[in-house]
Amino acid sequence: TTEIAPSVRYVEKKNGHIYKMFLDTKSKEKISNSTIPGIHEALFDKSGNSVIYRYLSNDKVISSFMATLGAPQGEFLPQNIINLSLSPEKDKFFYLVKNENGSNGTIGTFGETKRDSVFVSPFTEWLPEWTNNKGIYLTTKPSYIVNGSIFLLNTTNKTLSKVFGGVPGLTTLVNKSGTLILYGASTAKGPELAVFDINNNTTKNLNLFGLPEKCVWSTDNISVYCALPNLITGNQYPDSWYQGLISFDDYFTKINTQTGDKITIANSSNEIPVDATSLFLDKTENNLFFTNKKDYTLWGLKLK
Repeated sequence: TTEIAPSVRYVEKKNGHIYKMFLDTKSKEKISNSTIPGIHEALFDKSGNSVIYRYLSNDKVISSFMATLGAPQGEFLPQNIINLSLSPEKDKFFYLVKNENGSNGTIGTFGETKRDSVFVSPFTEWLPEWTNNKGIYLTTKPSYIVNGSIFLLNTTNKTLSKVFGGVPGLTTLVNKSGTLILYGASTAKGPELAVFDINNNTTKNLNLFGLPEKCVWSTDNISVYCALPNLITGNQYPDSWYQGLISFDDYFTKINTQTGDKITIANSSNEIPVDATSLFLDKTENNLFFTNKKDYTLWGLKLK
């Protein structure tokens, strides 16, 4: 007799140990005790058995180490990778490295040593999103005093095309079908959320304040789940939030980007205030997971 129970895997920041927590009982077990202190970011492949650890070495070098559970040894990726994004199937990864001429973008595959250079640019300030099979979206790094743009990198012919731009403090979140882009724009009142329709080249304001980095697209590619601030202080976004000068107390809502309908799911101010980031859903869309930026603890929110 076997029983299938959903679980979530995570890496502990202080030592790099990997844990598995069962969602039904909340019991956890350690599945790797390989110690790498000071983990800043951890990216799992589709199997959950391979992970890329990102951390700052003692010599102030950004290190990215790829390892597989049970394998005798891992592999170091190039030093000082500034950004890294996984493919939609989580079997490949794309990373950017600065050089004296700008930056290079490279694609790798978990379990393989072959690398494919697909992007060269004189600019270095990019945020990659590999959310669908149409290509890799590259957004200029944001600031409220700078107009940003988003581009689509075709990984087959290695060409770059502009999607839209001219938006101050632009940050983006592309849906998995590559049809809609949730984006944030810096305004005098704070960061406003809107949706850009790629096929029709149209924009729809959602009349909400928030950041796309605190959202995740539903599997229907129409609705988004967002952690939105109860109170907006100041207007220098997203800079002040990234710098840790501002921390939000969020409420969670589901937004239909076609109709504009909004459903409030929970409000953290009623319990323990959280500033949610790195949101993701389970396959059934019954649970929403996120990291609390206030203390980097892992949380789950039942949706159904």
